[in-house]
Amino acid sequence: MNTPLMKPIPPKGEEETVNNMLASAEEIMGFIPDPLQLMGVSPPILGEFTEFLGQYESHPRLSSNLLAMMRYLVAAKNECSYCVTTSEGMMIENGMELDDLRKAQEDPSTTPLPEKEKILLLLILKIVLNSDKVEHTDLEVAYKKGWTDRDIYEAANYTVRNFAVDLLLKAFKVDAQGAFD
Repeated sequence: MNTPLMKPIPPKGEEETVNNMLASAEEIMGFIPDPLQLMGVSPPILGEFTEFLGQYESHPRLSSNLLAMMRYLVAAKNECSYCVTTSEGMMIENGMELDDLRKAQEDPSTTPLPEKEKILLLLILKIVLNSDKVEHTDLEVAYKKGWTDRDIYEAANYTVRNFAVDLLLKAFKVDAQGAFD
């Protein structure tokens, strides 16, 4: 494990604000993810990101397994070990098998999701990892399964924003939960 390049120390005078936001995250998730701790160096960004996550926590059409799979497969392609291992842990807790998850890294069409979710997942992967190749026909496939423009955009937005977090975690050498312990 690498030594992180930054310490998650909130700005002077904003420690209580950051601690309250992290305590709320811990209440929901059962632990404080290292990415959120790192975001504590910028309380406005931490606040915005925790609000963003909260919106997806109770999303009416995007399941937690679908969201986790989008994070997981993009993180795997981006080689973000933190996001790969934490997403695996979450999905295993939700009843998925590690072998199935690893197989999905090689061939996302094998992902252990319902067919409707798999269609959206494959579109989102193309949007995030190969955006220049997205065509209207790709969207049509998702529409035929009942996905709306809003669903597609929100799923893509979620995945792109998590991809950005992957990049920051890699840059600052946060590669496993507990990096700041």
